[in-house]
Amino acid sequence: MKKALALLLISLASVLAGCSLLEQFQHAEEQYLETRVSELVEETTTQEAAIGEPTSEIPEDIELLTEEAPAETPTISAEFTAETPEEPTSQPTEEPSADETPLPTEEPTPEPTVVSDDPAVYLGEPDWVDEMDEAQNWPVGIDDYTAASFENGAMKFVALSELPGWRIASTSELGNAYIEASIKMGNACSETDSYGIIFRVPKNSDYNRGYLFGVTCDGRYNLRMWDGFSGESGKSVTLKYFTTSSAILKGKNQTNRLGVMTVGDRILLYINGVQVDEIVDDTYDLGYFGVFINQDRTKNLTVFVEEVRYWLAAEPK
Repeated sequence: MKKALALLLISLASVLAGCSLLEQFQHAEEQYLETRVSELVEETTTQEAAIGEPTSEIPEDIELLTEEAPAETPTISAEFTAETPEEPTSQPTEEPSADETPLPTEEPTPEPTVVSDDPAVYLGEPDWVDEMDEAQNWPVGIDDYTAASFENGAMKFVALSELPGWRIASTSELGNAYIEASIKMGNACSETDSYGIIFRVPKNSDYNRGYLFGVTCDGRYNLRMWDGFSGESGKSVTLKYFTTSSAILKGKNQTNRLGVMTVGDRILLYINGVQVDEIVDDTYDLGYFGVFINQDRTKNLTVFVEEVRYWLAAEPK
């Protein structure tokens, strides 16, 4: 019994001792919390005081700002990474690149239509041109009637007889065509001294037949048909007698552009782009062509053939 009572007392003492320790622990915890709260309040008060009362001391490593504006505004750059939204509220319009942007097409200015009755204008580009820079298409030298040589971009053509003389171009025969020759009179001429185009010279005629269209020094034109095999000295038939024309540049050192258009039996005559006449004759319908000279008043009459050209299958306007 005594042992049981002793054990009971010991157990009770232990419980009481345990309660005392618990109370001590709770008391110590309460003191710690009170002390920590006081420290936190003190720290907060100190920080507020530091913020509210600016210090008067300026650190040495900070430069004072002066009233003068800086010479150049500093550039402030900031690097940041922006998150791209998955679905943007507005889709930006993509501007086409320079290569994709079509350049405005400039409308070409239409060339004015040239209205002209000059065959050299409305027939377009000629089928054959000789600038007369060299003697590749013409016989040169001296014969009983003329002398021909090339100098200064022209054929110098001199009359040596009172009878007409000519030189034939080395081209093919022409039927319907427009033939044109620019010929300059020399520094001396008078009245019926003349020059011009010989055309439709038949093949195998020894160049001794054909038509001759010429202009005179005093401003007239005429058309003749020549047959060198008729009679003892040949025969000349006048198809158009000497006729004055204002289209002719008369006198010495003048250049005239003579043209002949042949269409079947029609012979159309042009001077400096102006049609001056039309004659119908079917004696010769095909042949070669060339230039002629005829001194009637001036000895050694001289002209300069500057350009010769032709258009095939020409038609009058």
